[in-house]
Amino acid sequence: MSRDHRPPIRNPFLPPTPEEPEVPARDGGHPAGDGGDAGAPAASTAREDRLAEFRLGPAFLPHPADRVPSPLPSARVLVVCTGNICRSAYVEYALQAQLNALLGDRGRAEVTSAGTEPNQALTVPGPLLDLAPSRRVRAALTQHRPQQLTGRSLADQDLVLTATDDHLDEVLREDPAAVRRTFTILGMGTLLRDHGEELAAAVPPGAGVTALVTALAELRSRLIAQGERPDADLPDPFRGPAEGYAAMAQTAQPIVELLAWEIARALDGDLVEEEPTGA
Repeated sequence: MSRDHRPPIRNPFLPPTPEEPEVPARDGGHPAGDGGDAGAPAASTAREDRLAEFRLGPAFLPHPADRVPSPLPSARVLVVCTGNICRSAYVEYALQAQLNALLGDRGRAEVTSAGTEPNQALTVPGPLLDLAPSRRVRAALTQHRPQQLTGRSLADQDLVLTATDDHLDEVLREDPAAVRRTFTILGMGTLLRDHGEELAAAVPPGAGVTALVTALAELRSRLIAQGERPDADLPDPFRGPAEGYAAMAQTAQPIVELLAWEIARALDGDLVEEEPTGA
């Protein structure tokens, strides 16, 4: 075929011209990608396929079975304190590290943090960096910058942890609907440590984080009705002696480990690692 008679190369992102054949209909009479077939590729995928063919030729088109969707988090946890540079920052990265160790870095759980009164000029204090349980956690704490608690940061969170009862109240002022999924860190520790067997019976492996949080909320309500209040404040070590930072980390770390296990167990029914004992 001479150069003058070669078919023109068109932009793959443009819609078909009138001379081009119509897209064949799938079963049910709907064109491909218009909702007639649950397995039909989205329009953006079709454009990517046309671009691949345009650049590389049809032999290099990806096979549909080779397309692996990016994993999405199956659990979202937000940790809240005042400045978001000590308590909430430590728990955020320590909990994320534990979840990654149990589930792998598959993005199945996402932990973030925020403060009710953050100062963007501040960073995580040096004494707390020295207490990081791993080099990865230390690196994350070093790069951490405080974030403001907002209604938007609370949206779509499966679980909210607060350093104190006052922070819990701040969360509920931002989002009153978060009442059954918001717990103090020490209150969570009491529920997990003292009522682990009860939770295990109520939440089968793989039941999902919503089932876990629901069981925790029901357990807390029952304890409060019985005159118990499993909530307490995690002291703020900011600008205090190094011993204060150590006490905070030593108090929070066993709770982090217990909670990571329960979340991982709720997400992965095949998890078989030995359950942590906590403190």
